[in-house]
Formats: sequence, structure tokens, C-alpha cells
Amino acid sequence: MNSGGHAVRQDSISAITFMLLAIFLLATMDVSIKRLVESYPSIQVVFLRCLFSAPWFAAWILLRNRKLFRPARLRHHLLRALIGIVMLYAVAECFRELPLADAYAIFFAAPLLITVLSGVIMKEPAGTVRLVAAMIGFGGVLVVLKPGASSLLSYGSVMALVAVVSYTFVVLLLRSLGRNEHSMTIAFWYTGLIGLGTAFFAWQAWVDLRWEHWPWFVVLAVSGTLGQLVLTAAFRRASAAVIAPFEYLHMFWAVLYGWWFWGELPTLRTWLGSAVIIACGLYILFRERKLAIGDPAAAPVAPD
Repeated sequence: MNSGGHAVRQDSISAITFMLLAIFLLATMDVSIKRLVESYPSIQVVFLRCLFSAPWFAAWILLRNRKLFRPARLRHHLLRALIGIVMLYAVAECFRELPLADAYAIFFAAPLLITVLSGVIMKEPAGTVRLVAAMIGFGGVLVVLKPGASSLLSYGSVMALVAVVSYTFVVLLLRSLGRNEHSMTIAFWYTGLIGLGTAFFAWQAWVDLRWEHWPWFVVLAVSGTLGQLVLTAAFRRASAAVIAPFEYLHMFWAVLYGWWFWGELPTLRTWLGSAVIIACGLYILFRERKLAIGDPAAAPVAPD
């Protein structure tokens, strides 16, 4: 961590509480994005998302420690922001085309892809058992994508897959940056660079903001900013193995919001595929947790 970091007392209960709040806020942000892309270009929504958040992160740094404005590895921040632009644009396009529950079901494949690629990129080999679990999880993604149907290669599905792949690299770069950067430094440069990177394209495609949409812009600003801050608070108070499983509660909010605002309910295929993906993701998380605490039954001599 950067010298500006402060030790935080580890507390699983508060971490889980923060995580549950973060899931609600970020799911609410996704609803606002899905609502706004119905009337505005995705690149404009991405730009506004960052425009609303970056000043708050900057204000926090100004009040706490201005040294946090100085990144240790600017090139890594630039690369992460570039991939982040692709990811956020793909997410917005996906939300435009797919029901929330279907989009989330595909997004849930991200931890599985991280498991596969972390060994190659981060030199953190997952082992045979976890790789097999990841492969089974990808089978669940195919179920959601309706193999053999025209929707397998629909624009929305392709955008969801692009979002998953780009999110994987954003997370892997975050792991790398997190070794010597403060979380607020990472958040500020990520949102700031994406805002700058999308400004020109957003201006080219700009659609004037309408007054009836301002409540959704407020929701986007508040939920996006608070969600990022609360998520950071959660991960600072407990390990990922403790709180990451709660990520799957996004599906609860996706179903509720999808039914409430759009009258959409997941199909049986979506439920089945989601169950496979979530089960494999939880297995990988719990397996990693056991290995991390040195459980003899879960830690053979050779990598599993």
C-alpha cells in the first residue's frame, strides 16, 4: 500500500454489512444505466458516470492526504482505464439489449475466467480441481446463452462476453496495482482517466439531457459513488474469501428490479445456467479459502 494508507481493523461482520450495502447500491446504479441507455448513447452514460464520481474521490484525497494523487505506476493505471472504457461501454450496451438477470448470469462467469487467467498473467496457478470447476461453470454460461439458438450470437450476448473478458483484466490489473497503491488512488485515477478517455466520443454523440431523466442521473451519481466507496470499505475489512460469495446476491436485485421496472422474469434456462455458474464460483472461493488457511485436507503436496 501507499504510504497514505491507514490500517483498518479486520471485522467480518462489518465487512459483510458493507458488502450487502455495496451490492444494493451497485445494482441500483445498473438500473439507472439500463434506464438511461434507452435514451442516451452508452458512451455518454459512461462519461457521465465517471464525471459524477471522480470529483468525490478527488475531494476525499484533498481532505485526507494529497500525496495519494501521485500514482506509483501510471502506465498500469492508463492500461486499466483503457480496458475499463471497453468494459463499461460493453456493460451499458448489454443492459440496453438484455434483461438484467440474463446479463448478470453471464457476468457471474468473471470469477471463473479470473481463476483460469490468474495463473498465466499473475503467476498464481489455480490447480487442476479449480480449473475443472471453472470449465463446468463456463458450461453454465452456454446454458444461459441458449446454445443452438440465434440469441447465442446476439449483440447483447456478445457485449456481455466482452464485458466479462475486459472485467477480468481490470481485476487482474487491480490486484497488481493494489500491492503498492492506496485504494483511493486507484479509484480516482480509474474514474478520472475513463472520464477523460470518453469525453471526446461522448461529445461527438452527445444527446441533450432532458429534465425528466434528472432523477436517474442523480441515482447514477449517488449509487455509483457510494457503491464504490462502500465496496472498498468491505474489502479493506475482510478477505475476498469472506465477502466475495455475497457478490451473487446481485441476482436477487436483478430479478426484483427487472420485474419491477420492465416486467421481466428470468427463464428456466437462465436459472439453471446461473445455478451452475454460482455453484462453481462458490466452490472455487471456498477451495481457495481452505488452501489459504492451510487446511491439510485441501492442500495436497502437488497443486490441486
